[in-house]
Formats: sequence, C-alpha cells, structure tokens
Amino acid sequence: MSTDSVLQVRMDSRTKKDAEQLFERLGLSITDAVRIFISQSLEVNGLPFDVKLATPLKRELHAFSIAHNYADPAKVSQEKQAWAGAVREKYETT
Repeated sequence: MSTDSVLQVRMDSRTKKDAEQLFERLGLSITDAVRIFISQSLEVNGLPFDVKLATPLKRELHAFSIAHNYADPAKVSQEKQAWAGAVREKYETT
C-alpha cells in the first residue's frame, strides 16, 4: 500500500518526547505507533481500547471496602475527640 497522504497532529513537546521514548523501547517510531492505532481502530470498527469517564481504580474501591469493614461506628466519636485533642496539643501556644 502506498503512503500518499500526510497526517499532522499537534501536541506539546514533552508528550511527544515521552511517546517517542516509549515507542522506541518497543522498537517502533511514533509514526509506526500511529499507523498501528489507526489499523486497529479500523479492524475493531472503533477505538482499540475502552473509553470511560474517570472512576476509582479497583484497588481504591477495595481499600475503601476494607476500611469500611473495619470502621467501628461506636468509636468514631472517640477517635474524633482524640484527633482534636492531638491537634490542640500540637498547636496550643503557651
């Protein structure tokens, strides 16, 4: 297949440099990477990866779950008072 068309993309120089370094480690040029991206997009008839709104990572959700399971509602008031006391003690001027 002949390459008779030019595609130009504007991006900040740091992103371009980082991408070039990444693709070089993979044995590719940035041009090769763009060609692969477009070929895969055509192959799957869409983007070759999921596009999602930002959501917490699975490990963050897992950490929240663990924290929730170990939280003792009966002790929350005591813990808040202890923290307030520690803060007062640290910042109290005499």
